[in-house]
Amino acid sequence: MKLSEDVIQRLSEQISTVFGIGYTVYAPGTIGSLFGLLLYMFIKDLPIVWYVTFIVVLFLIGVLVSDVMEDVYGIKDPSFVVIDEVVGMLISMIAIPYSPLVAILGFLLFRIIDITKIPPLNWLEKLHGGFGIMIDDAVGGLIVNIILQVLFR
Repeated sequence: MKLSEDVIQRLSEQISTVFGIGYTVYAPGTIGSLFGLLLYMFIKDLPIVWYVTFIVVLFLIGVLVSDVMEDVYGIKDPSFVVIDEVVGMLISMIAIPYSPLVAILGFLLFRIIDITKIPPLNWLEKLHGGFGIMIDDAVGGLIVNIILQVLFR
């Protein structure tokens, strides 16, 4: 059975906007990151292999659905696509010892790095398609993770 373009578009929209939260008027990226932090709270106790597998699968799905959204709307990296912030936030917290303070610090660091687009993020965001949408936030999350590992290990 082949999915129709309309079904693919609607499904991509739901996933890429994280069921509509990307349409928030103010700071959709921050709201997407908060959702990522909330999701982290539910999956943080998974074995590391399952946690990382979840992120990899979500990244791959994010590439596909973000690519569809960029094509449909004709906008490079639409602001309402926030699946990239969710994935970046989850990467930020891989194997970080949990405490409320560390979670808040991880969130704040991720937002600062995501907003400022320090190198190499500013170069990666120029890539086109779903991969370009996802990779700068994934690498931003990796940078935050390294900072948190140094601080708390």
